[in-house]
Amino acid sequence: ARVERVVHKAFWDEALQSLSSPSPAVQLPRLKLLYNDLHEALTPLFPPQHPILLTLAAPLSPTSSPLHSTLALLNEVLVALRQRCAPARDPDIDALLANLASSSETTSVSDASSENPLAALIVSTLRDLISLADVLKRDLTDTLLGAMSEAQLADVIRQQALTRERELVLDPSMWGSIDRLKDLWKSWLGSETIWTSRLLRALTSPIPVTCQPDDPHPNSLPPQLFFSRPDLLYIQNYLQALVIGASLNALVRLPAPTSPGPPHDFMSRVWTLLKAEIDRDEYHNAIDDKSSVDVATKLVNLADEVIRARKLFSASPISEQDERELRAAVERTLRLQDPVFALLQSRLIRAIDQQIIEYMGGVVYKEKNQVVIPEIMRTGRGNVTLRDSGSGTGPGTPIKTIQPVIVVKGFEDKILIQAGGEVMEKLIAIASWFQNVWEDTTPS
Repeated sequence: ARVERVVHKAFWDEALQSLSSPSPAVQLPRLKLLYNDLHEALTPLFPPQHPILLTLAAPLSPTSSPLHSTLALLNEVLVALRQRCAPARDPDIDALLANLASSSETTSVSDASSENPLAALIVSTLRDLISLADVLKRDLTDTLLGAMSEAQLADVIRQQALTRERELVLDPSMWGSIDRLKDLWKSWLGSETIWTSRLLRALTSPIPVTCQPDDPHPNSLPPQLFFSRPDLLYIQNYLQALVIGASLNALVRLPAPTSPGPPHDFMSRVWTLLKAEIDRDEYHNAIDDKSSVDVATKLVNLADEVIRARKLFSASPISEQDERELRAAVERTLRLQDPVFALLQSRLIRAIDQQIIEYMGGVVYKEKNQVVIPEIMRTGRGNVTLRDSGSGTGPGTPIKTIQPVIVVKGFEDKILIQAGGEVMEKLIAIASWFQNVWEDTTPS
């Protein structure tokens, strides 16, 4: 900030020195440069053919008194701005106009090469005017945004985020070029033909996903997914928690919900433990180096829930030996190499993969044997609105809201179904955003 102040002071000091020269041949070139700066500052505030902008852009006419001509032009600029600005800015413009009026009556062009009072007035007015233009541009932006509907505002924010994401990823300090992004994408995709299938393979790995320039990590994502990486790591843990819940549910062998007897809350209690740990830190990966999954939740807590459920619904009492065997079974079941864990994970990923492929390819979810078009997908970080282009209700009109439903063998518990839908929403939101931002960097 200090360096910036020094540079600005030097700029205006040099302008004052040039305009204080008694020679119009010295004054005119410097005035033209200042006119250019003022033109750039005022361009967003006037229509393209406004006389003020045309005058500032035009070559300066030869004159024996360029400072007096500039004084008159500055007065015209301020009057024009006052007609267009918010009423709250009127006092600022009136103060500049009053300063021009009073000072111009008492100042005259000096023949000396020292500081000219009229030049000082022009320089100070130009400096204040350019600063005021920045304030007026902010006012204009706030007014435009305030007049927008929620949908229009969301589109503006979305477009700005899209542009900024591309700028940052393509920055030379990051990945630098689209050609490099294409090469890295092809390398990451490998033999897969559908990128979402390749992504799901990464998310089922026991190694946490990462994404950094020149990253040799074995589960590194391509640059196009750099900003999605935190959400994808969250989803990676979320998917593993789903499989853990289904694995424990299979181990407990609870009665069907329609069976006589008290309702059970086993999955609700287990999912509360798992979800709390996932939400505790989205950047925490809960997979150890031995390829065992604990989701940072002590196995003893999960085993306690299994034993509690068995005691509630078992026809015979549970002995201490039975408890030890159950605890061992819990630990064994939650290892990635366990056949039950692997089978359930494979079923879940295949179902999610198929749903995403259908969705991204234009095929829709099937609910109660009917085809439903998902016009709005709700996600944890906002809404992804899908546009209607052929219903006759106009572009950008949302039709209805639908939550994807994943029903997979082994995941029939209503809590797991709801959790599966939530993870689907997040994946679809990431895939939809990816298509909007990066589709041109993925060679077919």
